[in-house]
Amino acid sequence: MYTDEQLYNCQIPLQKQKYEDEKLKLQPIDCWIFILLSPLTFFGSSRIIYQFLKNTKLFGIPGDSVFVITITNGIESAVQFSTAIYVLVTDEAPMHNAFCEVNANVKQITGLATSIVFMISNLNIFVYAAYPLALIYNALESTARILRIFNYSLLALILLIVILGEKIVSTTLNGICAISATDSITWDLIISLSYLFVFLLFATMSVLYAITFKKLIPKFSTMRQARGQYLRYYQMFIGFSITMKLLLGIFSGINLLNCYIFLSAQLQVFGTLQNFTQALCILGQTIIIFKDPSFNLLPSHSQTSDNNTVNDNQEISLQQFNVLEQLHKEMKKTQVTSMLAGVQILRRQKQEDVIQYRDLVITEDQDGSGSNSSQGDLSELMEAMSQPFTIEEIEECLVTNLNNQVLKEKLNIDQEIEVFSMRCILYAPKIFNYFITIDNIDIDDCFDLIKNSSKIDQFTGPDGGKSGEFFFFSYNNQLIIKTMRQSEVNTYKKRLYNFATYQVNNPLSLLNKIYGMYTFEREEQSNSRVHFLIMKNISLGIPRSQILRTYDMKGSEYDREVLIKKPSSDLSQMTLKDIDFFKIEQQLWIDESIYKKLNQYLISDSIFLEKQKLIDYSLLVMIIDWNQKEEDLQKHLDGQKMNIIPSIKEKGVLFIVNQIYYHIAIIDYLQQWNVNKSLERKTKKIIKMNIQLDTSAQEPDIYGKRFQEKLINRIVPLK
Repeated sequence: MYTDEQLYNCQIPLQKQKYEDEKLKLQPIDCWIFILLSPLTFFGSSRIIYQFLKNTKLFGIPGDSVFVITITNGIESAVQFSTAIYVLVTDEAPMHNAFCEVNANVKQITGLATSIVFMISNLNIFVYAAYPLALIYNALESTARILRIFNYSLLALILLIVILGEKIVSTTLNGICAISATDSITWDLIISLSYLFVFLLFATMSVLYAITFKKLIPKFSTMRQARGQYLRYYQMFIGFSITMKLLLGIFSGINLLNCYIFLSAQLQVFGTLQNFTQALCILGQTIIIFKDPSFNLLPSHSQTSDNNTVNDNQEISLQQFNVLEQLHKEMKKTQVTSMLAGVQILRRQKQEDVIQYRDLVITEDQDGSGSNSSQGDLSELMEAMSQPFTIEEIEECLVTNLNNQVLKEKLNIDQEIEVFSMRCILYAPKIFNYFITIDNIDIDDCFDLIKNSSKIDQFTGPDGGKSGEFFFFSYNNQLIIKTMRQSEVNTYKKRLYNFATYQVNNPLSLLNKIYGMYTFEREEQSNSRVHFLIMKNISLGIPRSQILRTYDMKGSEYDREVLIKKPSSDLSQMTLKDIDFFKIEQQLWIDESIYKKLNQYLISDSIFLEKQKLIDYSLLVMIIDWNQKEEDLQKHLDGQKMNIIPSIKEKGVLFIVNQIYYHIAIIDYLQQWNVNKSLERKTKKIIKMNIQLDTSAQEPDIYGKRFQEKLINRIVPLK
């Protein structure tokens, strides 16, 4: 134990004077704590790391965080063990040696490692605690990306500080080398209090996350096992970490105050308690991770010959690779089921239940237009058109409540199907019903829960491009549900009257048809809404195997080539872009009698979108071999002469009749020019060092003219 005089001298290094070799070295009891506990942590961490590297399915969410925490715990245990051995053998504090400083070229090895792993470990524990909230708000992937950015940035920052700084690594009060950049009692007390504050905040947030998670993840039979399994070990890990970190902060604070104020040899026991708590913390975390069945690290010794039990075990083992992701998938499946059920129930609402929506859901102006008019930008085109709708019809909506009881009563489904409790809103029902009727669309059949059951079971929530929205295809592939951002809802709501009027007056328009816009609000999560569209799938239910090539074109050449990155890929399995089209197809090979009409309608649609101040829309061209379904095609040709056009260049597999058709539509037309799009364009130009760069994002008039001149007039050139 130190004398009071020696203890008082712990202020010396903080006043930028050198340590004496006897000061602040680990006590024998601290050394033996590290020697006994650290190997257990190290070997346990090594086993977990081995399992992760052996089975890459363990990575993901929360596997990434757990893996990083395990690595940092392993490094920290190695530092503790080697420091303890060094102190016992040499009987001196680890100062001017490999632990704190070697020479000008190789310096501060152990201190640097300790500081890096300490900060990164705590960051990952904090993010691990936030995963339930990320799950609820559908932000798991973005959370994982942010975590990786933080890890790399923090590592780079600490390395930069050590490279540029001088003598910033020294022996701390508990005898372990680490970064120590303070030189005053004021700053040391601020850091100590900040440490306590951060972990008290961390503890509070973790408890709130767990409560929120329990509240918003329903205890459905499909989720009950995964939900309970994840919560049990999540709460155990977070609760243990909170307790240990809080104790660590208290002991560290007392140790610091003793150094500056109390100067009591009796209080030196808190230095030992600090080291014991830290060693126990990383050992306990390792044990909890090792026992967590979510990661399947413990070998199973139970075998059974019962087929049902074997199947159940196989199903559970699939879930065990990543319980949080499994919960995420189950949440999305339940969300899709709720969407389909809500659509069917809203479709059965009586017309007298229609109410005004103008003050019901969306009142904020988030699309950057600066206009609150529900009509949006009216153009002179409207003056010469018949206007079959009224503004009042545009501003109507149907509202209903959905829960499991309502589902059973209104849809008469015998199977066990579970939905979220939510409020469902259908906008402008009379308007959308008009287009549904004239196009002879059976939405009830397309989204029938029983017929879509296999689709729902397979659903994992694929991304809908860069936006991160997801698509769900009806069982017959004729309709699509696509989620929307708030800005898209506002954009379409303001222009719905224009779109409806334009499409009534232009029945051969190639704007992909939208058959409904909906908003769902969960009762437990009313501040988070899900918006989605129902729209036509232009492949018209053709199996994926018969879609030869798909092109998504914008009229731009910047970053609009796919095959340059994947030259030997199967063309039917990817979405190609502008440059790919002109290299492979050159143009649309259709009968001359159709060229002029197709060009005319595409130009007209583009002008309409330009006048609505919209950008970033695409021309989708699918080349489809109808094969044996040629007879099914005939019912589509009369009403969709411009959307489905036979090719005069390619023949079908039977070479008897012309079975290759172009399916054409303009899609994704709800993007408005705003500040974000302007910044996107400028950023790309700066990155490429080219002020003339023809980026995809452009002002509406420039985008429209480019779409017409560099795309439409090239793929359907007028002769």
